[in-house]
Amino acid sequence: MLTEKYIKEFTEIYDAGVNFGQILRNIVDTEKEEKMDLLNWGDKEIAVYLKRSDAISPKTLAKHMSVLRKFANFICKKEKIEPREYLMEDGVYMQLIDRKHLDAVTIDYDQYMDIKNQLDMTEDGEKVNLRDKVIFELAWVGLTNEEIKFIKNENINFEMSENDWEIIILSLENKTIRIEDQEVVQDIKLCMKETYCVRTAKDGRTKKTFYKDSEYLIKPINVGRFSTKTYMNNPHLALQRVLQNGDFVCPGIDVENLTLSDIRRSKLIYLLAPMNEDFFSVETIAGLYNLKGPSALFWFKKVAIDKYGLVK
Repeated sequence: MLTEKYIKEFTEIYDAGVNFGQILRNIVDTEKEEKMDLLNWGDKEIAVYLKRSDAISPKTLAKHMSVLRKFANFICKKEKIEPREYLMEDGVYMQLIDRKHLDAVTIDYDQYMDIKNQLDMTEDGEKVNLRDKVIFELAWVGLTNEEIKFIKNENINFEMSENDWEIIILSLENKTIRIEDQEVVQDIKLCMKETYCVRTAKDGRTKKTFYKDSEYLIKPINVGRFSTKTYMNNPHLALQRVLQNGDFVCPGIDVENLTLSDIRRSKLIYLLAPMNEDFFSVETIAGLYNLKGPSALFWFKKVAIDKYGLVK
């Protein structure tokens, strides 16, 4: 088929990120399963292809459709044939989201608190590794992986609120975040002073590993430049490793596969719950998540209603 003829050349020209190769394989596998060339696909074949993505958000579906269109246009240009459009009705499009998977990685406020309280406790109740807990907390605040990674100590300003309790004004490049949760404020304050983390080896022994001296809140681990532990420089991977290696219990939630993006999305859905309408406008929420406008929240609002129900 034409996809197999041009896949290598297309990949060499377009570098679309870590998951690019898998997306192209999904196209080829769908062609083989449906016995139909990409350029002849209709809604049925596109739906089969998109289901392979296990998408839990419209953004993922849009990414897979973008790669499909780009690859198809590339083939058409090479074969000197008229390019075609790939369109699907919104209703059909949204039905392709894996709601079972989405529900398993969407936490509510109580589940957030439950997991958070397990993040910094050893079996004997001793607190360790505030760094991991703070990553979890900042994801719930609504920050992305890159935003968390590049928070400098100088971006963190401690102030007194109108009610005379300590808050944090977090000054980022494109936004300012006000953190009033007293536990989060204290965790960040202690995290700034934390000098090492505690890791448990496969044999059960614990080991202290020191952080590098750094101007950043989420400090990289001091293991040298070249190491299999470079994940410690990435908040998303650091948190994922902790959740996968720990014995976390949260009924109904797939904690081992919970990602930083899942936590951030969970907070967005929570804010959009009908019970919070009097406290957070859609305009405020769109601004917090750097979305173009309230219309971008339509799908998330539907998920929030499904999860939390309507206000009685």
